[in-house]
Amino acid sequence: MKNTPKYLAAALCAAAVGTTALAKTELPEISVGLDYCSRQVTRALIDNEEGIATASASIGWQGLSFEVDGIFNATDIAEEEGYDAWDNTEVDYVLGYGYTFGADDYGLPTDVEVAFDYTYEWDNGGDFEDDDHVQYLHASIGLPEVFLAPTLGGEWMLDQFHGQYYTLELSHGFDLIAGEGEDDDPVLALNLSLVQGLANDKYDEDDLGKDFWALRETTLTATLDWAACEYLTLSPYVAYGDTLSGTVRDASKCEKHGDAGHFYAGIALSATF
Repeated sequence: MKNTPKYLAAALCAAAVGTTALAKTELPEISVGLDYCSRQVTRALIDNEEGIATASASIGWQGLSFEVDGIFNATDIAEEEGYDAWDNTEVDYVLGYGYTFGADDYGLPTDVEVAFDYTYEWDNGGDFEDDDHVQYLHASIGLPEVFLAPTLGGEWMLDQFHGQYYTLELSHGFDLIAGEGEDDDPVLALNLSLVQGLANDKYDEDDLGKDFWALRETTLTATLDWAACEYLTLSPYVAYGDTLSGTVRDASKCEKHGDAGHFYAGIALSATF
């Protein structure tokens, strides 16, 4: 599974449900999105120096969600591997569930958000020998009302070489233009996030040829969210990724991933109904 700034896992994007009972007549929420990123980055390593485009669609209802993501090479770099531009495609099918344990309802000091998902990935350009598919489980737990909203996440590969990847994310948003109502989302907001990743020996061996656990992704991202209208949001972003492990930095230079430290940027368009 490829890392985009939105991190294409329902553990981070499944609709969280409040503890108040929802009306039985509530309709499902439908979302579609399009994201262009200047580079393809997976677990802090560069997979593609050229641009990629990600198209997504999801439906959510009372915490349950189903999402389909398609990732396309937006340039002719795929021709080096024998594919035409736009042909080397990854498709992710994600079934997820999210829930919020409200502080008042459960006697907790603060709200606690949890999310889980199962992801099936099909990769036209996959390198899993004859198997161009792989399955994952993701889970996350976060404290949205605490300063910097800490969130712990995990990824477990169910087949192939059984990789494990864990993340700690800290984030904070700044409202630049408030919404019309007190409870409305801001019209313009700046969101900053810092993600630190940890990969197990299986992922490091496959990615870098090194059989050890190591710190990997250290990524700072700034996103400007503009609510263009009630249903449409435009989000340009810029990110810098690096690694704290000198061994990983040296190993990445010996592989196809290039320098460990790298900038990338993009723009995402999303619509929710």
